[in-house]
Amino acid sequence: MNSKLFHCPLHFELISGQTHLLNDKAQLVSYELSKELFELLNYCRLPRTKAELIDELSKKSISFEDCQELILELDALTGKEQEIRSKVLRRINYAGLRGIDLRINSDQFLWLRDLKLFSIEVMVGLSLLSILSLLIVGIVLGKSTLDIPLPFWGLFLVLLSTPIHELGHAVAYKNLGGSAFSIGAGFYFFIPVLFVDVSLSNSLSRASRLKIGLAGVYFELIWILFLLGFGLSLQIDWMYTVVLLIGIQTLWNMNPFFRSDGYWILSDLTNTRWLSQSSYKDLILFIKAKKSFTRLALYAILTRLFVAYCIIHLIYQFFFAESPFVEVLIDFVQSPSIDHYSVTLILPFLLLISLFRYAAKRLQ
Repeated sequence: MNSKLFHCPLHFELISGQTHLLNDKAQLVSYELSKELFELLNYCRLPRTKAELIDELSKKSISFEDCQELILELDALTGKEQEIRSKVLRRINYAGLRGIDLRINSDQFLWLRDLKLFSIEVMVGLSLLSILSLLIVGIVLGKSTLDIPLPFWGLFLVLLSTPIHELGHAVAYKNLGGSAFSIGAGFYFFIPVLFVDVSLSNSLSRASRLKIGLAGVYFELIWILFLLGFGLSLQIDWMYTVVLLIGIQTLWNMNPFFRSDGYWILSDLTNTRWLSQSSYKDLILFIKAKKSFTRLALYAILTRLFVAYCIIHLIYQFFFAESPFVEVLIDFVQSPSIDHYSVTLILPFLLLISLFRYAAKRLQ
């Protein structure tokens, strides 16, 4: 009678360092494994029987019960569900995110390497040029721009900045050595979303992860430069309003207190995995006098103060402001201008953007 064989699939990439990571190139997710399970997967690069696995584990003084548990975990990782995970088109149903995505592992974006788009010099140069342009628009044209109504195409260009933002992450990941990623569309609870899954970036260097984290904002800044040049060349007044709106949401996306790019960039800069959970843990230990005050504890305090401010501001705008939020929203829809946006709609809009982009990170 043939014994069942356990085999580590070819699309499993095993990376050992301070932690033991498994990158599933078919499912496009990463797992942190125990040392024992990591070694067991390595051992199964060639097909192994259960008896061979137990014999190998017994050499490491692992109890029979722990052997059985490890083999069950191995079976869950390498079982029949891998046939489903390797599909190019996937159905997503995870933590409120429902939709479909398409796995991409060819070389569509490699031609961009010739442009050196993600070299430090080009990234810094283009970003500074875009920021300088935003400052000029904000200072020189700011007051006259406030009363310019936005046509439908203006709102469309503002919303288009979000898929461009996500595309930036994907292109950076592919150009910096990533093997595969997916793009998809669906709903995060009731909100329609586009998302990019580059979860395998966990296996790249910290410098590459930082570039990938910055790439979304970087592409938005390039988009701003393009729109500003287009607006100046054709003398389109409302384009300056579009540029300012995109600039505001780009700046907001760099805040580290929500799960936006700023959060992941800070996580990589401090080399802290699970930044939110780790900071909360440090804060609790400090409160209980079991640990001295740390930077992570300070981050936890600032995060909670920021969230509290957002909640208080929204409550005020909904119930106590002279111009209630709903009335301003109706006025904005009827005659959209940055004046409505900057006075009342800015925080609700930015929070919606955060929710939208948080949904795009749920698979990471």
